[in-house]
Amino acid sequence: MTGSERDLFASLAPDERALLGWVAPQLDAAALDEIAAADYGAGVQEHRRELAELVHSPWLPDQLAWHPGEVLALTRWARPAGRRDHLKRLFACMFLVRAVNAGGDPVDSLAPLVDSALKLGEPAHGVAVRFLAWCRLNLPGDWRDDLPSQMFLTLAVLLLSAETAVAPALAAVMVEELDEVLADAELPWRRRPGSPLFTRRTGGLGTTRRLWSALVTHCLVDNPSVVDPRLTALGRALGGDTATSMDELRALFTATR
Repeated sequence: MTGSERDLFASLAPDERALLGWVAPQLDAAALDEIAAADYGAGVQEHRRELAELVHSPWLPDQLAWHPGEVLALTRWARPAGRRDHLKRLFACMFLVRAVNAGGDPVDSLAPLVDSALKLGEPAHGVAVRFLAWCRLNLPGDWRDDLPSQMFLTLAVLLLSAETAVAPALAAVMVEELDEVLADAELPWRRRPGSPLFTRRTGGLGTTRRLWSALVTHCLVDNPSVVDPRLTALGRALGGDTATSMDELRALFTATR
């Protein structure tokens, strides 16, 4: 990351604990009990004890053990029925994005975090931007050793910031990162049709790919508050709806870098 790119993310007031400080007090004892029982009730007491530690901790852990990592991972895949469920999913994904954990592949946890932050609105939306900006600057947990996935952190910040003045500059960084990844033949990727986000990416679940596509469409393509046509063009390209080349995408945002 260049100095100007670091300055860009620094302008978003990055804060590792911003999201934790907001979401943890939103969870009552019953919500924590439900997360603890997510593994069909197995190890519920151990999970519940560790969840209580997380709720009251001023810091996010560098690594998640089985208790409570397993129930946080299972909560990540739940389909929220309302605000309370989104709070539980946001809480779970925050730790999975931040920490090394058995499941790895933090991209699978990042998409539902963005989705729940959007659904919850402010202030969840704003503190999620600050948390993810910190993650992009510091690459905690599994991010540092997963170069192809780092661009998804930039994409997450872009989607949550799509209606702000900083969005074109974030888009320019994201396009450069995507272009670099796709051009590197040494990375362990394989070809896939559709969105360039997944053209050569190994691993990842179909549900994750569908959620990312839906988020891109919602934030960049179908969002009436996004008035910059370059962002809409980027959203369509990332969704696989156009044949826009990477050179064309880079040219769109050259002036913003």
